[in-house]
Amino acid sequence: MLKNELRDILAQQKANDRGDWLESLTLRHEGDTLTVGFPHFYFAAWFNQQKRDLFEQALSCRFADKKLPQIVYDQPALGHAQTWSLPHVEQKTADQNKQNFMVRTDTPAAPRIENDAFTAFIANAKNAFPLAAAKEIAERRADVAYNPFLLCGHSGTGKSHILRSMAATLAEGHTGSRVIIAAAARFCADNPAWVRRPEIFWQQCDVLLLDDIQDLAGQPAWQRKLVSCMDACPRSIGQDGKPGQMVFACTGQPQALKALDERLRSRLESGLVVELMEPDLDVRMRYLQAMSKERHMNLTREQLLFIAQRCSQFRLLQGLLLKVAAFCSVTGCELSQADLENIVRTGVADKTPGCLEILGVVARAMNLRPEDVLGGKRRPDLVLARQVSMYICRRKLGLSYPELGRAFGGKDHSTVIYAIKKIKKILVSDKALQQLVTELELKAQ
Repeated sequence: MLKNELRDILAQQKANDRGDWLESLTLRHEGDTLTVGFPHFYFAAWFNQQKRDLFEQALSCRFADKKLPQIVYDQPALGHAQTWSLPHVEQKTADQNKQNFMVRTDTPAAPRIENDAFTAFIANAKNAFPLAAAKEIAERRADVAYNPFLLCGHSGTGKSHILRSMAATLAEGHTGSRVIIAAAARFCADNPAWVRRPEIFWQQCDVLLLDDIQDLAGQPAWQRKLVSCMDACPRSIGQDGKPGQMVFACTGQPQALKALDERLRSRLESGLVVELMEPDLDVRMRYLQAMSKERHMNLTREQLLFIAQRCSQFRLLQGLLLKVAAFCSVTGCELSQADLENIVRTGVADKTPGCLEILGVVARAMNLRPEDVLGGKRRPDLVLARQVSMYICRRKLGLSYPELGRAFGGKDHSTVIYAIKKIKKILVSDKALQQLVTELELKAQ
């Protein structure tokens, strides 16, 4: 109810803001306190920068005739719980409220979000664990012992970006760590003095970050050199009293390690192995929005969505945006939908499925016609297929509830929320439906 009232207020105040982002917030109004929850760390950071002032203005209008409740922002932080607390807005101006914005954490002197090198990596909850582990290692916390740390993922998922973020955090921190970041093949191709006595390397280095570890396949001499370096890594003593740290990135799934010799593979698998998943539609949209803003490109949300649906890798998205920018620069005119379709039609074979494609896959698997599933009939098998389609679209495409409602024949967002919650509940105990959904997700690639 409160969300609907705030959405109406936003529609009156700002015609270009429909308030779709409100669906991601969890609002609990108890007594004199309004608690605002977020789905993940990155949405909270985006909200604080982009929508917080607008949200609080709408709340002030909603409670104009009564006392405004205290607003408490609960942020799911990476590694430690954080709570943002705000005094009553009625007693202070907006600028004063920003000055009194506080962060309470379980650890003293928590780093501010603005100075965090990892915030440049756009992700959501799907990749929260690999990112959190990388950040903890980069901060060299005494209780973290992920050694070695191996980051796997398909090309274009951001592995190299995370390695550079780790190196930047180590360099900017007060750890005094001596860091080496390099391509694995180049590192192993060198013939430094420490090859005969690997322990000398760790007297000059505290952290070693190597990218593209898969390039060592078929190079036994390079792999032996790296094994000796790993075996010499100090487990308890370093320049700052901490053990040496080894971080590696591998293109592909963890199974790609089978191409390496057993000695190296066993050492890599003895540490923490995590996998970066390909960015879903929500992440790709945020990436394109940030890139277009940086390049001063005036693209509509519909145009960005069209580009985001063409491919699933950051590099390919970057290439598409570069082509669009070049076209606009050469022609000197505004980009039409026909122009955009012609631009993205060439050179990009990687196209993610849309809602209709996913619905078609679900319908065929359940021996139903897609048009019947998309319709409004309440037959049990059609309802189940419709709800499963909504659930898979939400997981794979990252669309908001209103967007899913429009894609499924103009359904209300509350209907979509109910459908997704129902499927989640059934999946807990229904093994047959679990297997069906898993198979459908693999087919809808």
